[in-house]
Amino acid sequence: MAAFRFTLQPLLQHRQAIEDQRQRDLAKLLRQKMIYQNQIRQMQTGITDAKHQLAGSLVGKVDLEGVGGFARYSGQLAQRAQAIVLDMVRLEKAIQMARELLLKATRDRQALELLRQRQYEQWLAAQLRRETAELDEITMQRHARLILTEQRS
Repeated sequence: MAAFRFTLQPLLQHRQAIEDQRQRDLAKLLRQKMIYQNQIRQMQTGITDAKHQLAGSLVGKVDLEGVGGFARYSGQLAQRAQAIVLDMVRLEKAIQMARELLLKATRDRQALELLRQRQYEQWLAAQLRRETAELDEITMQRHARLILTEQRS
């Protein structure tokens, strides 16, 4: 029995490679989003800790230097957090685009795999027909020999 050969196999492999690359691109973007989220979480924790320290310095004699330091620190963190949020908005758009590209690449690959499956099933049916024809031929030859031997005897 001959082996099945899909003539578009190189194209299928190319589409698989494109899909894999799209998955890696999306993963990079999602990882960057996670990094941004962690940075914002750390900033929130930093501000909370600084507020607790500030509350301690407001008891008794007020440490104006500490209050000013907190104000500068929280202002810088707020600016940085705002910049990160803007980056995250841009990143969300890129993530959406990457998801759409991945979906298209997946559809393209699946279309070729469906074609490959159909061609394989057709090839298999043709192989079965050939084998059946060969068996019929062998059976007919056997029967003809049997008849010839009966006639000779």
